[in-house]
Amino acid sequence: MKAARYSAVVLSAILAFTAAGCASAPSTKNIPAVASIDFGLFEGPWYEIARIPIPIAGDWVGTTDTYIRRADGDWNVLYEGWKGGFDGKKGSLGQRLRAVDPVIQGEMEAKPFPFVWMPYRIVYWNAEDETMLITSGTMNYLWVMARAPLLDSAVYDRLTAEADRLGFDIALLETVPQRPAGGL
Repeated sequence: MKAARYSAVVLSAILAFTAAGCASAPSTKNIPAVASIDFGLFEGPWYEIARIPIPIAGDWVGTTDTYIRRADGDWNVLYEGWKGGFDGKKGSLGQRLRAVDPVIQGEMEAKPFPFVWMPYRIVYWNAEDETMLITSGTMNYLWVMARAPLLDSAVYDRLTAEADRLGFDIALLETVPQRPAGGL
């Protein structure tokens, strides 16, 4: 019973924050999602390099998204990190991801809770340096992701320049502390 009540409170908070964000922030609808993604490269762990802060898991460090392909073609996404610092408690959140448009592979939806599907849009993909930019339905959400936990400053600058070009307020981005590869 306690777990169900906690889940209901968390779900209510997410829906309230999402509704508030949707009401106050411009839509990302005019930003094209990536048409083609190498799903072999997409699968597996990605490090969260920077993000526009959100209330849920906002103080987590060393965060990763691990994408696991399901038999039905959807994805399970496991978000993990340490609460408050690397010496904090490890936390995790799970969600389901599905394609919305088979022609535009970066146009997806995430399901963090039952009956709740939210836009999940890959708006930049670079297979060479294994980086991507992910957003949701509004400009309040942006995640800079990479296969490596630490990026060369030139690569990071290129990613933030791309985010700026797409219309995101890059002054809102906060970098996420990460350990070097193998330091987990």
